[in-house]
Amino acid sequence: MAEGPRLLRALALRRPTSPAVRQAARGRIRALHTRLLGEAQQLRAEIAILRGALKRAHDSLNSRPVDQLVEANEHLVLAALHAQGVADHAVSEMGQLVYANQHDALCGIPNRALMHDRLLNAITLARRRGARLALLFIDLNNFKHINDTLGHPSGDEVLRQVARRLQAAVRDSDTVSRHGGDEFLVMLSEIAQADDAQQMAEKLHHALASPCVIAGMHLPVSASIGTAIYPDDGSDADSLIAFADAAMYAQKPKLCQARDPQWPPLPQAPDASG
Repeated sequence: MAEGPRLLRALALRRPTSPAVRQAARGRIRALHTRLLGEAQQLRAEIAILRGALKRAHDSLNSRPVDQLVEANEHLVLAALHAQGVADHAVSEMGQLVYANQHDALCGIPNRALMHDRLLNAITLARRRGARLALLFIDLNNFKHINDTLGHPSGDEVLRQVARRLQAAVRDSDTVSRHGGDEFLVMLSEIAQADDAQQMAEKLHHALASPCVIAGMHLPVSASIGTAIYPDDGSDADSLIAFADAAMYAQKPKLCQARDPQWPPLPQAPDASG
């Protein structure tokens, strides 16, 4: 049972990896799931055997001492308690593994896979209702400057603060996900008109306008945001993401010039070797 927590800790410490590594992690989760199901099946078989023994003890009550019946009943109760404990632990562990497989380990928000699933479902629902939805592709400007000068721990904290601000700015029915690195996606599950996406983009710009406070330093943050509308700009998840990505890059030079404040001098990150 120790493999589950170890896997969770590994996921929590992991930085963005290649698709092959992510696929291997998902394979380990599936293997653990299979093992837990096998253990649960074995416990059920053991309980069935004990129940049979108890029934036989009941049947022979008149010819055998009562203490045999009591002993068999005690074994059954202990086995049932043990099985319940194992089952509860397995359910809890599987819930944690499923959550870790669907959420970004750093920011605690939906990851790329969960966003893709939700986007597919939202498109299906919008198609059925004849409705629109919007997808916003967000890329932080000059984020590399933070990592290069203050180190990855400070950059990670900026990403966590940005994720919280984005979540606070959208509706409960919308989804904010980390797409990878310093990129985020926001899905507006249903919009009345295309301008709603641009209004949300402006709201997100405003949410990121205040500096992030890291170790007493005020770090200015800004982002470039591209939007895509279903069905105007794409009819499936991949085409909407690609369109919003392209729209974001088309906006980036103009947005960087208009929105990026002057960066103050930042201290260098401490040398790990020293």
